[in-house]
Amino acid sequence: MASQSLVNTAYTKLRERIVGGNLMPGTLLSENELAEELQMSRTPVRNAITHLESEGFVVALKNRGVLVKEVSGKELLDMYEAILALVVYAIDVRSERDNHIPMELLKEYLDRQFDAEQAGDYYTYINNSMLFMRTLVSSINNTAMTSQLDMYVDKITMASYINFKLTPHVKHYSANQLNKSIYDALLAGDEEQARKLAKGAFIYARSRMFDRGQF
Repeated sequence: MASQSLVNTAYTKLRERIVGGNLMPGTLLSENELAEELQMSRTPVRNAITHLESEGFVVALKNRGVLVKEVSGKELLDMYEAILALVVYAIDVRSERDNHIPMELLKEYLDRQFDAEQAGDYYTYINNSMLFMRTLVSSINNTAMTSQLDMYVDKITMASYINFKLTPHVKHYSANQLNKSIYDALLAGDEEQARKLAKGAFIYARSRMFDRGQF
């Protein structure tokens, strides 16, 4: 049986490469080559690949290797809509439950987003944009909802970063203004405006994706 620590090492390293866009969709991986590169036997690599396949990052092709999967435009939009729905709900119940939204933490992630844009660091930007959304959702202390959001974050990060790399001519970093507007509305106590902004974000994202032919 493969050592669990080796399986975890292989899984973590492969996942990081896929999410970070170092292994692009359509890349065909070889278990033998991965095992040699990671300096371990094929068994932990195979187990790591099985885990990644269960998460939808790769698909094993019989007698051909392992293919890094693409996140389709429809899948990406569905996940983004689900996250925004969780954000809207978190804002909805804020007053009812007297929940505390950590505004200082939101501001910290927001500042990192803008700093990343100035530095041209898209990966850091998208990570902090997701952390901004996660902070809003986690403020209602519903672990099931937070776990649901966490299921989507890495795939959205992966798809967004790859799209950034493939479309350098398109203007990116749109979540900076969105999150700033949501933050400003919440800071002013205007929850209705914050909800409208979150709902409008999905309409905007869908329109952009259709315009780019991602469907």
